[in-house]
Amino acid sequence: MASALEQFVNNVRQLSAQGQMTQLCELINKSGELLAKNLSHLDTVLGALDVQEHSLGVLAVLFVKFSMPNIPDFETLFSQVQLFIGTCNGEHIRYATDTFAGLCHQLTNALVERKQPLRGVGILKQAMDKMQMNSNQLTSIHADLCQLCLLAKCFKPALPYLELDMTDICKENGAYDAKHFLCYYYYGGMIYSGLKNFERALYFYEQAITTPAMVVSHIMLEAYKKYILVSLILHGKVQPLPKYTSQIVAASCVRPNASLWPSSAPGYEPSLSPARSGTGS
Repeated sequence: MASALEQFVNNVRQLSAQGQMTQLCELINKSGELLAKNLSHLDTVLGALDVQEHSLGVLAVLFVKFSMPNIPDFETLFSQVQLFIGTCNGEHIRYATDTFAGLCHQLTNALVERKQPLRGVGILKQAMDKMQMNSNQLTSIHADLCQLCLLAKCFKPALPYLELDMTDICKENGAYDAKHFLCYYYYGGMIYSGLKNFERALYFYEQAITTPAMVVSHIMLEAYKKYILVSLILHGKVQPLPKYTSQIVAASCVRPNASLWPSSAPGYEPSLSPARSGTGS
């Protein structure tokens, strides 16, 4: 193992033992280039670190391994990530929630590309439980779980999370991409639509549509289209959005879509079988 990597391992061990997590986060944030230049030695680095005692160091290595343009041995990397998420120190990874969530996003994207969504469901549930400060805290990983459940047509694992009222958002080291918030409610609406729980589906689509925004995203537009369909099924007409809905949303969603469907349509029951939709914001 190259001397620079040996120094990285020694620093991770020392700072972890001393409980200096802030300094350790600074170290791993600066070590990305070093790790990326030594891809062939990263498994050796992992072997020199303990998942429980050196969780932040292992996280940094796995994040870099997953960032490679071409993953040479996906099954090995999948097993490493599965072991890490299942056994890592939750108190430690909460110092680097952005990187931890980023690793989960990478895993989700890889499984979607390989058409193996079900493999990630249990892992993401463990990741969310490790990252949350309380069960009512929304993380960006929630959207990943809902996406995999939709693609796998296995809705039950997501329901315990969807049935909770989210009262807090995990800032993930000071940042939270609104795309994940929107996707959580959009995918949640699709899951409830698939289960024919249309009242709950309508609520979830409404949350996505009424999110304060300066620009209306593609996700919000798609959520409004499904809001129209579910409204017709439940009420026979399109329910008006709450008064607090942004004027930008009203102008971009409601008016352009006003002619898509009749305001009332007795007996109109469009297909609402869940299908994957784009996640771009």
